[in-house]
Amino acid sequence: MKKNVINLSFLIIGLIVGILIIFSPVIITGASYDVQRVMGNLLVAEFILRTSSLIIGLLVVYDAMKTFSKKQ
Repeated sequence: MKKNVINLSFLIIGLIVGILIIFSPVIITGASYDVQRVMGNLLVAEFILRTSSLIIGLLVVYDAMKTFSKKQ
């Protein structure tokens, strides 16, 4: 029973960290992706940053769910 609670808490923490990573560009800049405000090379850099944070966040969520299902 205690092992189940610990595994569930690790899953919840992993999900929260993954969601924070996904939304970190929005939290840092205070706005969603806006083509009108950014120009030139900054547009490409912001797009790459937002895409990579989405991918990394999804990988963290996937790893948390995979670890939880393995320990069940």
